[in-house]
Amino acid sequence: MMAMAIAIGVLAVGTILGAYAVLTREMARNYLGTRPAAATLKVERDIPPELVAQVRRLDGIADAERHATVLGRMKIGADWFPILLFVVDDFRDMRTNRITHLAGAWPPPTGTMLIERTARVTTHADIGGRVVVKTPAGRPQSVVVSGIVHDPGLAPARQEQEGYGYVTLDTLRALGETAGFDELRIALKNDRASWEEIEAVSGRVAQFLRRSGYAVHEVQIPPPRRHPHQGQMAAILTLFLIFSFATLTLSAILVATSLATMMTRQVREIGVMKAIGARSSQIAMMYLITQAIVASTATLIGVPLSRHSAALMIGKIAELLNLRVFDGSIPAWVTAIQAAAGIVIPIAVAAIPVWRGSVVTVREALVSYGVSAEAAAGTRGPLALRNVFRQRGRLAMSLVLLTTAGALFMTALNVSKAWDANLQEISRFRHYDVELRLAAPIDSNDAIRSIRNVPGVKGVEAWQSYPASFTRNVPYDVARVYPDKGHGSFVILGVPRNTTMIRFPMLDGRWLRNPGDVVLNHTARAQAPQLRIGDRVRLSVEGRATEWTLAGLVEDSGSTGATAYVFGDGRMTNMIRVAGGNTRDIEAALGPDAHVAMSLPMSLIRNAIGEHMAVLVTSLLVLAILMAIVGGFGLASTMSMNVLERTRELGVMRAIGATPSAIARIVIGEGYAIALMSLGFAIAAAAALSLFMSRLIGNMAFRTPLPLAISGSGIALWIAILAAGAALATAIPAARAGRMTVREALMYG
Repeated sequence: MMAMAIAIGVLAVGTILGAYAVLTREMARNYLGTRPAAATLKVERDIPPELVAQVRRLDGIADAERHATVLGRMKIGADWFPILLFVVDDFRDMRTNRITHLAGAWPPPTGTMLIERTARVTTHADIGGRVVVKTPAGRPQSVVVSGIVHDPGLAPARQEQEGYGYVTLDTLRALGETAGFDELRIALKNDRASWEEIEAVSGRVAQFLRRSGYAVHEVQIPPPRRHPHQGQMAAILTLFLIFSFATLTLSAILVATSLATMMTRQVREIGVMKAIGARSSQIAMMYLITQAIVASTATLIGVPLSRHSAALMIGKIAELLNLRVFDGSIPAWVTAIQAAAGIVIPIAVAAIPVWRGSVVTVREALVSYGVSAEAAAGTRGPLALRNVFRQRGRLAMSLVLLTTAGALFMTALNVSKAWDANLQEISRFRHYDVELRLAAPIDSNDAIRSIRNVPGVKGVEAWQSYPASFTRNVPYDVARVYPDKGHGSFVILGVPRNTTMIRFPMLDGRWLRNPGDVVLNHTARAQAPQLRIGDRVRLSVEGRATEWTLAGLVEDSGSTGATAYVFGDGRMTNMIRVAGGNTRDIEAALGPDAHVAMSLPMSLIRNAIGEHMAVLVTSLLVLAILMAIVGGFGLASTMSMNVLERTRELGVMRAIGATPSAIARIVIGEGYAIALMSLGFAIAAAAALSLFMSRLIGNMAFRTPLPLAISGSGIALWIAILAAGAALATAIPAARAGRMTVREALMYG
């Protein structure tokens, strides 16, 4: 039991530490291996090849290439979903944001497309299959999937609830688009450049493009050398690593307590050894060697098992991050830390009780009667409850183990419920069912009249949406957005004056009241934390400098990025929000002249957010189960030691008439008393831990804490697990106590 408890701790440490080491290495290898562009400059018109060649010769530029990204739609069944089409200039000579060819054609023939490997789920297609695609200016066309690629710079398509396609310019033309390459991606000679250095070089390139007759309206600079999910992965794995070391430490406490109990039972033997010349250091060394043997055995068990569990965790998180694991080998330093922790921590924890037990004097040892009934002095109540307090140190250890296990278990379910509550808030604060984004603005009144009469429509509003950024004294927007246009995006939304579609909770200030007001969501505020209510906010909107008064800050659950809310002019709209009705009927009512670039049902947003949570909750539950096992071992160890210590006492009880079943009930009652005592502590600890985890995960995912939620089913489930664990933990000690004869008990020791 002692060895298995430590083995579980070693297993937990090895699993998390191994996953951390491999995923950190493979994330860098995957993402940096694509040679991500340091910056992308968006220009007004098609970029010719000779201009790209000139940019490559500019100071500080290592490479450049032209590119285009088109947000289209794909038809799956009867519904339309977003699809990002990446237009590649030369598939055989990709210089930035490279993709890896996995199967099928390379490059894709005209009229076909390659899809990212994770998009096979969202497109419902594989090589040879067809996907109906519609670009903003084109008509729906069936496109053949000619190959599969891997793009580590993109989140899994299922998480984003969209498709990823890679096409040539000729294919884009065949789909009805007339625009060409309007993005210039650059790589810097200094591949360790900071964000500020990249912005400075990008500014010089933008000036060159303007002198050449190509106006730049946006510069996109993602965080240098950082995968979009790198920060989240590191934070979560670090948290798990702390929990795993806590598991190992608690396992060591369990073993140390068991060792101290053994010394208490053998106190007379220790006295005899000291009487014939044994030194305290020799006695302490004897018990520490025992501990070292147990810890070494446990480490030999835990290390190989952790390799397999780490491989499973690496696979799941790699899938979550869209990574290919080229080298799944766990570094030697992980095994070294794991082995050192598995041996050193238990010995270090055991050192204090072992030394305390070994320095007992000969007289104290020889007159010792083991566990004194005085330990329970002052305790009232049933015998089982009084017995619980006879070894308060051991009781404390059992309570710590069971409390920690229960707190982790309930925290996992509480966080899951908090995430669900956050998803519900999306619907509670957003009172529309679908958002239509148009490729070009149309008359607001015409759009509202067309949609208002669609059967089932309860409300319709005309909004405006444009890319934006905080002004940086340059005639273009500077955005910290990745190539997928989602992570790090910033938009300004023109809101109807009497909107009923949104009712966000205010974090500070008030909602829009005057024409010059602006309200920022929490993600936008995170980009400019120095702003205060009443300050002037300068925003660049499509390269045009604007200035607003900060009226308020809102918690905008479900937003995909930073957002600034202002009053719209109401005349033209490129974004329509509709409550009720059928999306197909709504689009049909708008007519063919309204080119719908994207339709986003609220259900799609909720599904995309929910996909990000599955692996996290599962990992928390696995850790909780490991802690529950250690807690069960602790309770079983406590009850076994209690029975062994009171062997003679139990014999006396048998001699004066106690039946075996009565003695067994006393032992089982002790186990349930300890389990019940731990429940209150576990619930309180789970509430505090859930608050911390909800803040951590919410800030990582949404830049705002998740609400604190207590899962009633989680508490009920833990009570059931606790009851079953107490029954199993006390079964063997109770049976042993019940079977013991009077003669065996009185002769024990």
